Amino acid sequence: MSTAQHTRFASPVTLLREWSERSDRQALHEVLFLGFTVDLPFLEKVAIPVARGLGARTAVIGDAAQGLYDPVDVRMAGRSYLHGLAACHGAFHPKVVLLIGEHACRLAVGSGNPTLSGWGANDELWTVVETEDDDSHALLADLADWLNALPSVVGLAPWSAGHIRELAALLTERHVNAPAGADSGSRLLHNLHRSLLDQLPLGPVDELHAYAPFVDEAGHALSALVDRLVPARTTLGLQPRWSSYDAGTIRTALGGSEVRIRLLDETRMRHGKFIEWHADGRRHALTGSANLTRAALCTSTKDGGNCELAVLAADTLPLLPEEGRVTTLASLTGRTIRPFDSAGHLLVLLGAKTDSEGLHVSLARSQPTPVVISTSPDGSPGSWSEAGTIPAGASACSFPLAEVPGAAVRATCARPDGTMAESAVVFVYSPVHCARRHSADNGPRLRYDYTAQTLFADERAARRFETDLLRLRELTAGTSAPRVSAAPGPTAASVTVSSVDRWDAYLEDCRRMIGAPLTDLAFGVLQLDLPQPPSSRWIVSVITGGGRAEYDELFEEETEDEDSLTTIESRVPHLAPEQRSRCRAWVQRWVRALVPSDESPAPPLPVRLLVTNLYIQLLAAGAWDENDRSWRPGLSRLLEALGAEDGTSEAEQGVPPEVRRRLDSMAAVVMTLLVQDATLTGGGEHDVLAARAWHRSKAMVARAELSEVEDLLLPPEQALARVTSGSEVERLIVLAQEDDPHAEAVEEFVTAGWSATNQDGIWEITGSFGNPIPVAARAAERLGRRHNANGVLVRARSRNRWAFVAWADPHLILLSPPARVWRTYAIRPPATPESRFSGGDLSAVPGLVGTPTPLRTGPPEALRKVLDGVRLPYPELIGRLFTPGT
Repeated sequence: MSTAQHTRFASPVTLLREWSERSDRQALHEVLFLGFTVDLPFLEKVAIPVARGLGARTAVIGDAAQGLYDPVDVRMAGRSYLHGLAACHGAFHPKVVLLIGEHACRLAVGSGNPTLSGWGANDELWTVVETEDDDSHALLADLADWLNALPSVVGLAPWSAGHIRELAALLTERHVNAPAGADSGSRLLHNLHRSLLDQLPLGPVDELHAYAPFVDEAGHALSALVDRLVPARTTLGLQPRWSSYDAGTIRTALGGSEVRIRLLDETRMRHGKFIEWHADGRRHALTGSANLTRAALCTSTKDGGNCELAVLAADTLPLLPEEGRVTTLASLTGRTIRPFDSAGHLLVLLGAKTDSEGLHVSLARSQPTPVVISTSPDGSPGSWSEAGTIPAGASACSFPLAEVPGAAVRATCARPDGTMAESAVVFVYSPVHCARRHSADNGPRLRYDYTAQTLFADERAARRFETDLLRLRELTAGTSAPRVSAAPGPTAASVTVSSVDRWDAYLEDCRRMIGAPLTDLAFGVLQLDLPQPPSSRWIVSVITGGGRAEYDELFEEETEDEDSLTTIESRVPHLAPEQRSRCRAWVQRWVRALVPSDESPAPPLPVRLLVTNLYIQLLAAGAWDENDRSWRPGLSRLLEALGAEDGTSEAEQGVPPEVRRRLDSMAAVVMTLLVQDATLTGGGEHDVLAARAWHRSKAMVARAELSEVEDLLLPPEQALARVTSGSEVERLIVLAQEDDPHAEAVEEFVTAGWSATNQDGIWEITGSFGNPIPVAARAAERLGRRHNANGVLVRARSRNRWAFVAWADPHLILLSPPARVWRTYAIRPPATPESRFSGGDLSAVPGLVGTPTPLRTGPPEALRKVLDGVRLPYPELIGRLFTPGT
């Protein structure tokens, strides 16, 4: 076995992400996650979507008593993957990740549970096997044997056991001719029928090193290990605060040999477990899931111990860290034992399954009293209802009701002492929904996998992306979105699809169509960032396969991109000066590929959402110069593309409601950017563009939800950044929801720093401005656009100056004290009240009709018509204009 410090491997998530980036786009058929504690919401964030997006049938199996989740937080179990529980007298403790593809396999066996701690925060120890080109490896052959034997010793639901045996058969078929473990330098050891300790070689050995976070209270495992290997020297690693041990029992167990204690640093919880020894010039190591306890090392699963899995390897690198203070055995003190009840629940529900015959449930063991089965759509309090009863003495039962895939199920029964026992919650498994997606069912998709950084930094990738966009648009002509894949088989019609199920299925289809990274960008699905591993992370690597060199070369190229990404803490991409013009050109070309026409329909919604997100990122990255407004038309076209199906219901579009919420809210962000430095009622080029976009998208903006676009509210960290804030977007949403025809004009006035109120038919505009005449004319034009034919009355006032305007196209009547005369002007297109009076000098304003009319002689004819239309008597108008305080 070749060994190396496998530094690129941060967690099993690395294996999945690498697979999604393969240049050969090899199909992934099967994914299996095994662990002791299992955090399903965590897996549904970082692993399940990637696995399902690659088309794989996926299973997660953990200890029946150790689930780390609240049922209401689990969305995809039973619908997108099989979640199974395992039960034995001890703990179900193996940690395995298995990926099986068309011609390649990945296997990780180690110490990390499928949780945030196990795959990110803790310091774990993994052995990784990677095969290519249908090559084999002994560990995969050994794994097949273990999986095949597992259901005969460990309690599993029949469908979980069947799934495990199918994987065993597949591995056996592929790796039956793998070299024997002894020949390859590694073996996979398990303790189903024989303890792990009994499978270690007999001593004596020159030196023994050992570490595990748990050392049993009585020290049986350490004592038995020393008796087996008979080391001349022993070093035991401990973390003083975080390891679970009793100093007294350790001194007793190791007292007969030369012993040192290495006190390891505690910057991270060291959860990796190993035993390594040196004999005859060679180093050997046992790594995996087993702690230094009797249940893990000294007892078989069949005889009541844990279920453990380990790798025995030769010629390994040293695993015990060299840092840390060394002390003598005699000086070791303290007791940090943390008790653990491995017996689990008295009542264990292994699983629930639905098919055409109804709901099937399976217990780990029968109970002397009837067991009540209850179901809930989502596991929330108050939502449970009784489904039926398993008779006393029975361990399985079927009910005629067809339960929704993914529904929560629990069991309860009376204990002998009269109290009630309750099982952990399981989720209804639907084999139809969780089946592997075959390539024929995947539908149109991009030919390559992309990330935002790749598209911005790599011109070749940008060119390929444009070609891919055009190709995808043609392949998906007539559809607005990837179809939500219908489950194959005759029972599909009988299964009710929940909205959550539909959304998850939709995202899976999107990930297959445009890839996981771009789907996450399109819908704002934020990936959970796992903590980076320390440089001293303990990892053993096994690499085999004829195509490995090509794979390594590919990875080295992509690692360089990943390294550049890790230096960027912001969500905003960094653009080098030479990249800016290129990025502008490419994103404009991508936009043109989106805009629908009679000859070329718009691409699916996810693609439009994606390109819009990329455009917004480029604006935040400062891709356009400060005085360059060429980004506005492209953003307007994107808004047009986003609204291509506006007014069509979700059901008619074939998309879940979550898509509509994202679409409307992204439209609100785009519209907010368009109205920056522009108005919805002005006559400038940018004003007109924004007004047209507003007219098209107002209904969408009114439905928007700010929570849907938090990922697009980018910080203004880059030079020339153009971004929008949550308050700006929220203000625009409120404006769109207003039922006031003058709302847009009032918003413009507020933005200018003016207040605008309507007092019994007269608009009062107040603020800090010098000459009130241009302000009154501008306000009259804005307010008159959405007023009826009767006209509009406006007074603009600043400090002790004011001007009054009556405007009814084509006549504007002006009163500007101290002159007490009415002036009537005829204003015909292309002139506007704002353009005529922008200078404020009445002597230079053309279009005056007749001579000014004194106030005392009554209103001019044009003003009289306006006042009659708004039903305001002339004396009342004069009184309101000249009464002090009004």
